[in-house]
Amino acid sequence: MTERTPSFSRSKGLKPAVVGVVFLLILALPWMLRAGLGAGKGTYWTHIFILIAVMILAASSMRAIFRTGEMSLGTAGFMLVGGYAAALLTTKGGLSPWLTIFLGGLVAAGIAALVAYPFFRVKGIYFVICTLLLGFILLYLAGYLDWLTGGWQGFQFYGVSPKITIGSHTITFGTKTNLEYYYLMVVVVGLCLFILYRMEHSRVGLVWRSIREADELAKSVGVNVTAHKMFIFIVACFFTGLAGGLYAFHVHALSPTSTPANVFHFFTSIYCLLYMVVGGAESFFGPLIGTTVFMVLRELGREVDEYWPLIAGAVLIVIVFFMPRGLVALPDYVPAWYRTVRRLLRGKEVGRKTD
Repeated sequence: MTERTPSFSRSKGLKPAVVGVVFLLILALPWMLRAGLGAGKGTYWTHIFILIAVMILAASSMRAIFRTGEMSLGTAGFMLVGGYAAALLTTKGGLSPWLTIFLGGLVAAGIAALVAYPFFRVKGIYFVICTLLLGFILLYLAGYLDWLTGGWQGFQFYGVSPKITIGSHTITFGTKTNLEYYYLMVVVVGLCLFILYRMEHSRVGLVWRSIREADELAKSVGVNVTAHKMFIFIVACFFTGLAGGLYAFHVHALSPTSTPANVFHFFTSIYCLLYMVVGGAESFFGPLIGTTVFMVLRELGREVDEYWPLIAGAVLIVIVFFMPRGLVALPDYVPAWYRTVRRLLRGKEVGRKTD
């Protein structure tokens, strides 16, 4: 007997009322944080949710590749490319941040286009290794090209932020309150996620699903499997590079230092995989839920941050064994667990009466 697919995880969309409530909560979140925690802590947590938005876009891009049956661990490397390209084109090229954030995504997509064909000549674990090694190559290139990137020490570019001028009033996205940049992230990341969602639920999305489930069968009916995989790989890397550019103009300091605390370290790719699996890899909303829950929990447990990889690994094992469809299916799992516990308790009661 096959396992029933939880209703929420297999649903094609959410009700408009639910989407509206969630959207209103997202808009009100910074003000709720400031009201509940005070201006200082509220600003800090707004910063955390900006980082969460960055990682949601990165994890969702990873999942887009996963939809075709491949797994890329080059996320951190393409974020690095997008971040450095956006920052350098602004600081050394004199271009507007509005343009360079987009160009950072294009540079990442360009590198993806260069390596896509040779990478997709291999499958499975070999493709994973290729993307992981590419991430390491990009990281070390950023470290050794000190004449361009500042080397392992990195470089800072404080005061350089996206701006909008309306009449005599200028809105700067990068102030100390983080409010403006938060709403910028809501718009940009929301638009990117909408595009990914529409692609997944289009006809081409059905083709990607068929490729993942039976690529040889898809080939037999005329589907160009390699071309489809290359296309979504390039698109996903564009959004990953865009996430890197958005991150760059929020922190205003970039460094390729190979420590797990650095967002450009390969651990970021592992964490994106973790967010996707814990949230629910089969659902579009899985990376959103997994990223938010894990990053909030990590921030709340800063005192044991050095043990975070161990904690994350343990949580992943528990999720895989007891909630294989992720947190997104929790509303379906809880009633099932409740029924199981009730049956066990009834069994014990029957056993006692028999004795």
